[in-house]
Amino acid sequence: MLKRMKEHLKRTFKTFLKMDFTKKFFITYLGCWISFLSVSMLSKVVVFLSSFLTPSNPEGAIKTVEYVASKKFEVVSSSISSHVDHSYLSLVLTYFLNNSISCLVILLAYILTAYLYRREVKEDPKALEDYIDALMLIYIVTVVNPLTGILGYRLDIEHLVVIVPHGIFEFAGLALSIVTGLTLAERILPLECLQSSKGIFTGDIILKIIVALMLIGFAALLEPLDWMIYQYSLYYGEDLLELLVKTYLGILKFLPYSVLPVGLFQHLYNR
Repeated sequence: MLKRMKEHLKRTFKTFLKMDFTKKFFITYLGCWISFLSVSMLSKVVVFLSSFLTPSNPEGAIKTVEYVASKKFEVVSSSISSHVDHSYLSLVLTYFLNNSISCLVILLAYILTAYLYRREVKEDPKALEDYIDALMLIYIVTVVNPLTGILGYRLDIEHLVVIVPHGIFEFAGLALSIVTGLTLAERILPLECLQSSKGIFTGDIILKIIVALMLIGFAALLEPLDWMIYQYSLYYGEDLLELLVKTYLGILKFLPYSVLPVGLFQHLYNR
């Protein structure tokens, strides 16, 4: 049964690889959102069930994963805060570097996988199936992105909406990085033939990488503001969704007069 499931998954992945870039991007983007929400919900279920099994430490395993997921952020944050005085800008740069590193690591993973298997495939064409398996595994792991999903287990279900404003751009940057990585891998080691008709780092690839980093940068501008709104709603008992809508409508209205989102936030709620 497991073998049949694997073969079905592999056939589906091969069909996915034959799609054009735009279709692959939107499928991956949707997959990132579904995976994040699924992992977050699963984490909540695990914590709930573990409270019956191990009352002394119901969140031990998830906290361990949470520690691993947040450690990179803390390292980057401490490094930036020592050089940047403005607290909001420091947070923006931290989010940007943290997520940009993740996107570049994803690209590197696909590139290295393709180069490692290229020699093997030249020596034994049957190794192409192993190469497809490796690409499929990397794709699933990067789309599911379990470390990010687990970080959402502390949020109540109604508070997950705080992820949406910056998540729209963050997951778009992530999805673009994943599909660009797949494109690079297929150019290094094509699935149909051993000779690629295109160069590897062509102008379109460079443009896609730049756009992915721009999307990550825009998400980084919004993420500290989203968490400020979240903390504000908890402190004053405000409806989070209403507060998000009010704030972002305010941004659209006062954007020409506001340099930093935090300045706008203070203007809206402290006047």
